[in-house]
Amino acid sequence: MPILQILVAALVITRVTVSLGARVGLVDGPDARKQHQGNVPLTGGIAIFLTLLFGTFVLGIAPYTYPMLLIACAVFLIGVFDDFRHISATARLLLEFGSGILLATFGNIAITNVGNLLALGDIPLLLLTIPLSALAVAGLSNAFNMIDGIDGLAASTISLPLLVLYLLALQAGHPMANALLLMIVPLAVFLLFNLGPNNRLLPRMFLGDAGSVTMGFLVTASLVFFSQGDNALIRPVTALWLVTLPLMDMLATMLRRYRRGHSLVKADRSHLHHTLLDRGLGRRQTLLLLVGYATLCALAGVVLERVPESLSLLCYFGLFCGHCAYVLRVDRAAPQAER
Repeated sequence: MPILQILVAALVITRVTVSLGARVGLVDGPDARKQHQGNVPLTGGIAIFLTLLFGTFVLGIAPYTYPMLLIACAVFLIGVFDDFRHISATARLLLEFGSGILLATFGNIAITNVGNLLALGDIPLLLLTIPLSALAVAGLSNAFNMIDGIDGLAASTISLPLLVLYLLALQAGHPMANALLLMIVPLAVFLLFNLGPNNRLLPRMFLGDAGSVTMGFLVTASLVFFSQGDNALIRPVTALWLVTLPLMDMLATMLRRYRRGHSLVKADRSHLHHTLLDRGLGRRQTLLLLVGYATLCALAGVVLERVPESLSLLCYFGLFCGHCAYVLRVDRAAPQAER
């Protein structure tokens, strides 16, 4: 198992990129929405992806498909450009949708069947395979990008589905288990820098759009790859449970913005983590609470693998309604000045 080699490579690459980010001006400064102190390098995603490339081409860990990796490289480069110059939210969403189309066609990783969701037999997507696969990529990439609002939250919610899939793959002896490990280890190293002491050895860094969007793409590819066909370790509905927090936060936030008459894609402080912070929780408390919530949802999804898929979907829909009801209730109770 190449975990030690990946760990050493991730530590070296991450330390180099955090220094390089500060030198070339790839940093994030505080503003009305971002309340951190000083300029923080936006090189976490660069470090994670360079480690992934190192593991692929130096350690010989094969990706799901090499065309998928090529598409991921394009997504990554667009993300780096976005961190430097800032692409509009609409343009970024269209690019994410395009990467999903490429994943389903050129990358050969697509949602062909969503399972027995209606208790009437498996539902093949047929002509909807490509558009729904693209929608999944765009939706999750955007969801992980939107939830990247406090230290550790995006990287933790990205790591969670990968970790669950890795444990299942390890148990099943799946040949692609190391491909998951190659993403998990640099994410863990990033969290060490992101949440660590912020000293000369472990300076603070952020994930950046290159990280959240690229890893959103790779998490979606992983969930599709391991829920379809001969490679399946989970049922398609279980994939939803593994990304409950970012997915529900994105949908509830858009519902909240629509209710206020705001733009659905314009960044603001209407996410669940902002709500918890505004209600008096500290940043680490908020992080632990939300990661705990996401973990419980992921465990629930794995447990619900033993029941009919239609029942699992019904439970998920009930949780989603409860999530949205809480967000909207808090929104109604907020003072007018906060809206």
